[in-house]
Amino acid sequence: MTPPETGPRFTHRTGNHCGSSALRDLLEFHGILLSEAFCFGLGSGLGISYLAPSGAPVPYMVHVRSLGFEERVLRTFAPSMTWSTFASGDAAMLALDERLDAGFPALLLTDIFHLPYYGSSTHFPGHAIMAWGRSRASGDVFVTDTERPELLPVPRDKLALARFSGQEPFRHQGNMYSPDSLQLTGSLREAARAAVRCNAGQLLSGTLCSGIAALGHWREQLPLWASEADWRWTARFAYQLIERRGTGGGGFRKMYADFLDELALLDDEIRSSALAALMRESATTWTQLALTFKAASESERFLLAELEAAITAVEHAEYRYAQAALQT
Repeated sequence: MTPPETGPRFTHRTGNHCGSSALRDLLEFHGILLSEAFCFGLGSGLGISYLAPSGAPVPYMVHVRSLGFEERVLRTFAPSMTWSTFASGDAAMLALDERLDAGFPALLLTDIFHLPYYGSSTHFPGHAIMAWGRSRASGDVFVTDTERPELLPVPRDKLALARFSGQEPFRHQGNMYSPDSLQLTGSLREAARAAVRCNAGQLLSGTLCSGIAALGHWREQLPLWASEADWRWTARFAYQLIERRGTGGGGFRKMYADFLDELALLDDEIRSSALAALMRESATTWTQLALTFKAASESERFLLAELEAAITAVEHAEYRYAQAALQT
């Protein structure tokens, strides 16, 4: 493997989720030391989105993190933060070259389908990685990614393809963020408390396809899932999205509970509240729902009644937490 000939030192540590671990790495490079869980909470990372996207690997899916949480984290340290976007892969890669050659890492959004180290046969866009250097000899760009500890070489043409996606809800046009500096100007405790309230409000004020309200819509749509010819793969994918694909388990709720534990060290009201315990109860219901989907994917029949009951349990747990969070 040709090592990087240009680029900054890399500050990667392994993590659960692509976005929160990449943000942790970027912040550490700029001298801000936060855990992955705290980054996730600071971005109001909890979400529920019920989707029927065209071009997706399954006809129906549910995402259990909020959209745009990376931007919310970064605007704590850079209020005017915006993604750089590009009209072509060539333009996107030239801009990346400039930042790496100047000694700055870059946060990128990608589709894992085009990242060779995944070997994925399905498109999964919106995946955050960090770019740290490049080899002028081979053209490879060296990146870090979630649970992989080492620098990973990615061919230039593959990375250019990965950086563009038109698939909802994670469209990206070469999205890159590579600041010269990041710094906290206010109170981290106040920013985190505001994020807790914001996240609870988002869960409670959602629409038919977002927030807690989406759970009832999802439950009503389950017969449509059962009518699909390949309903077992749809069920299996739901299990993966909740429990496996970078969530840290329990639909990100386990990681969010860790954030609440950390915030409790800074905030007396959070410490004296039941929020972390309520969040872990919600995590348990999400895990049970995921395991019911896994069981359905291995069953001779679609487990309609069992899945309806499991979604209802999640719905009740999410309401209990969100209402308590707004009152804390």
